[in-house]
Amino acid sequence: MIREVTAELPIYLANSLNSLRLEGQKTAAIEILQQFDWQVPDWVIVPGGNLGNIYAFYKGFHMCRELGLVDRIPRLVCAQAANANPLYLYFKSGWKEFKPVRAQTTFASAIQIGDPVSIDRAVHALKNCNGIVEEATEEELMDAMAQADS
Repeated sequence: MIREVTAELPIYLANSLNSLRLEGQKTAAIEILQQFDWQVPDWVIVPGGNLGNIYAFYKGFHMCRELGLVDRIPRLVCAQAANANPLYLYFKSGWKEFKPVRAQTTFASAIQIGDPVSIDRAVHALKNCNGIVEEATEEELMDAMAQADS
């Protein structure tokens, strides 16, 4: 439906399928490196819903390595809500078979996606940086929000 609306109205669809969005998001990886004085952190944790951001971060780190700004890429962790965790389940299966899930309501509503459009790109990124996928339960999410607010 959203594609129909954007086709008829002067609205630009900037979702994870859009390469311009991914190019913009990769600058966050560059910013991390700059903030760390070009010292590569061991790990970077990225929330995962439609999964474009994990790929964008990988692209940013990869570009910096290719340009000789850094000598390695950090390991990426894609963090999913347990109520919307298709990548986590795929990772735990040893990347055997991807199965979309019916995403349930979660406090992490921005990543409440059961069939991510950037699944193939995310897997490529994670495999190439020896990354992992983790999930957080609703209780863990609430605890983290409470700690962040204190």
